[in-house]
Amino acid sequence: MGELYRHFLIPSEPEFLPERDRVARFFTELTRLEALPQEATYVTLASTGKTRAIGRNPGTGEVYYGPELKIDRCTDLHAAIGLLGDQEATDLWAEGAGPAAIPPFPLYRVNQPDAVWSDAYSFSVRCKLRQKPTHFLHSPFGCKCELKADERVAFENPWNQQLIQTSGWACVRFWIEFGIDDYLMPMITDSLEILDPRLVAVARDVFGLEFSQGCLCNDE
Repeated sequence: MGELYRHFLIPSEPEFLPERDRVARFFTELTRLEALPQEATYVTLASTGKTRAIGRNPGTGEVYYGPELKIDRCTDLHAAIGLLGDQEATDLWAEGAGPAAIPPFPLYRVNQPDAVWSDAYSFSVRCKLRQKPTHFLHSPFGCKCELKADERVAFENPWNQQLIQTSGWACVRFWIEFGIDDYLMPMITDSLEILDPRLVAVARDVFGLEFSQGCLCNDE
């Protein structure tokens, strides 16, 4: 896997957690706009309720445990929603090929910032739900890090490594991610409010609140 760029929509209310039917409606509206990946597969990630060993402290020998996770894939949105059950901590995403008819933003190769990418690429849209406010740059299903619940978050511009301060919360119970693979990312200057306004409008209308934007680019 190449450089993976993730663009976030962060809700203005950190305790907000949508019902399953609103998550389904969000994906349905993106389908109507032709803004989802082509020939999308829906993927769910949820805890089985069990724990498993995830690592060991090399100095003390202490074993670290985390949730055992289960992944399911299907081609039908409503079947995927049904697989989520009533768990609060879960992920649902659509993955496939881009560009969609309405892509999130123009893309550029990391070493060719002067030419817009026009070929296919790997693309996903993900909704992430958590039991309690969780820092979305930390452990996928929560972590034990000391975090300030009222912290506002700054993101690093992947083109120049300069920090961009935003109004978004660092810890939330729900957020949306647009994932881009293949060493591609959008052009960013001094603002992260770059997502196609039609996609932001869908999120605002479906979930009933405002969203700020953020990003992360890392080598998976």
